[in-house]
Amino acid sequence: MSLKDKIRYYRLRLLPRRLLPRSILILVLPVILIQSVSGVLFYDNHWQNVSRRLALGVAADIKNAIALYDAFPDQQDREIIVNELRTSADLDIRFTDIREKPENIRLKSNNKTAELIPALRKIGYPFTLNDLPADRRLLITFYLPDYTVEVLLPYKKFFSSTTYVFAFWALFSSLLFTGIAILFLRNQMRPILRLAEATKNFGLGRDVDDFKPEGAAEVRQASLSFLQMRDRIRRHIEERTRMLAGVSHDLRTPLTRMRLQLAMMDKSDDIENLLEDVTEMERMVNGYLDFARGGDKEKAQPTDMLPFVSDTLDGLKKNGLPVQFDCTTSVIMDIRRNDFKRCLWNLVTNAGRYGTQVNVSMIVSEKALEIAVEDNGPGIPEEKREDVFKAFFRLDESRNSETGGVGLGLTITRDIVTAHGGKISMEDSALGGLKVVMTFPI
Repeated sequence: MSLKDKIRYYRLRLLPRRLLPRSILILVLPVILIQSVSGVLFYDNHWQNVSRRLALGVAADIKNAIALYDAFPDQQDREIIVNELRTSADLDIRFTDIREKPENIRLKSNNKTAELIPALRKIGYPFTLNDLPADRRLLITFYLPDYTVEVLLPYKKFFSSTTYVFAFWALFSSLLFTGIAILFLRNQMRPILRLAEATKNFGLGRDVDDFKPEGAAEVRQASLSFLQMRDRIRRHIEERTRMLAGVSHDLRTPLTRMRLQLAMMDKSDDIENLLEDVTEMERMVNGYLDFARGGDKEKAQPTDMLPFVSDTLDGLKKNGLPVQFDCTTSVIMDIRRNDFKRCLWNLVTNAGRYGTQVNVSMIVSEKALEIAVEDNGPGIPEEKREDVFKAFFRLDESRNSETGGVGLGLTITRDIVTAHGGKISMEDSALGGLKVVMTFPI
């Protein structure tokens, strides 16, 4: 597999399949990138600099306090200096007796003291840190040769809390923006989903008269194109039906007169042959009309498929066809019952004409209904299986359907299957003959 194919494979695997998640991803990813870059820049150029300056300011105050304390050895002056530092410099500092410096002082740096510890080291004396989270303060103890200095330092004097405010605002604004984007995208997706549903229903032969263009200009344009296509298809079907109905009517009148005239003549072999030809012509005319009509006039109805198929096959059994039906699971589907029944009759009758055993099976899955009709007859050559669905195509004189050998039986069957949104195919049967499989979406 080439690199281009690998990229395409993983792109298809990782990217969401639906349009709404993809649109949200297109909007959210830039927001995440912008917030991430902003966060890095904020941390480097603002938070660290502010925290560093605050820490250096605290270290300078402490260093100046120690210098003033050393400059005035008088105890009374030192008390005045300490009080002045506490009030004016807001520095809670205490000078106590000398203490022994702990051995191996280890200072643990964290997010708050990352900039403070390097600043305090510049004072030049060993020190320890004790965190007082309950008081939100830090106790700093300096060990000088003549005395000990304790400083209670609030977090806010050396740590900038704006980083939390920035993080909260970044998260809140991202969530708010994403929520607004999802809300608007869902509103924009509804017309597209309605168009997809209308197209699907029209493909299944259902009415879509209540569909109206809405949404963005591009979606409205696609919807109008769909409506124009729907009207053209309906007009084409209606014109074809009217034309063949008119031809059928015009042909039936002289055929009826011919039949009456032949019936009034004396019986002879020539008369019988002519009657058979007239009957054949009537069957051909009816076949043309049935092919033209399709299922346009019948409305789809919710149907429990298991009893429907079983009852249809029972009617065929009464006509002497050796049919076996295998199915244990049913499903409710919207079908044109008369058309669907005719579809089954065509396939089972053809199978019974060329085989002594006909098996019909129905399998229901999560997304599809599959009906298979197979026989133990001679079958159809693989190279001609697609041709038999073409109008007026016949393998031989005897391979016909109930349309009277016009070559429209399987064509009508495929039209019915397609009108229900399904597909039909042929393959070899385990019985040795032909297996016809119809698959319908659920």
